[in-house]
Amino acid sequence: MEIDIILKILLAAMLGGIIGLERELSHKEAGLRTNILIAIGSTLITILSFKIAALSKIADPARLTAQIVSGIGFLGAGAIIQARFAVHGLTTAATIWTVAAIGIAVGSGFYLVAFLVTIFVVLVLTVFKFLLAYLEKQKQNYVYLIGTEEKTSLLVDIRQVLTELNIRYSSARLNRKDGGYEFEIIFNTSENKNRDFIEKIMLIKGVKAVLSENL
Repeated sequence: MEIDIILKILLAAMLGGIIGLERELSHKEAGLRTNILIAIGSTLITILSFKIAALSKIADPARLTAQIVSGIGFLGAGAIIQARFAVHGLTTAATIWTVAAIGIAVGSGFYLVAFLVTIFVVLVLTVFKFLLAYLEKQKQNYVYLIGTEEKTSLLVDIRQVLTELNIRYSSARLNRKDGGYEFEIIFNTSENKNRDFIEKIMLIKGVKAVLSENL
């Protein structure tokens, strides 16, 4: 019986290590050691939940295991940071949560499922990263000079458009010009989003002129 537990722990360490190695090579905070420990801990708690439930006919093995799901959220929250109007660490947090799920699967005896999910996670973290990098190359830098009436609320409207389209700008500057404002903004985005941005900006009442060019 003890050998069965040890084998589960070793399998969890191996699967967590596979994902952790990719995270380590990507220079992420939650790397090899963190993912191995999460997988081992989740597996051990799951095993213990079944052992404890076996000692009592009224005990529910899912109660202790369920605490893993909520408890791992604290680690995930610690990996998420917000800086420069953007949120970072969501992928790391999601990876931590999934590794915990893999540990639960191993502890519950679903070895094939745990292995297949591990492979799929690695594929998502590697193949999709190159796909996103390719899509990033399709983006261009745009600089805009937006002339508006002398109404500060128009600047809020312009920023609202950027938020709706999920466009993050790298530079923004406001100047007074000809009895109004000139809003200079630089951002990197796709042609489709750039077209949508122009259309939405021109619909804002009080916008007098929009000049743009590619950098």
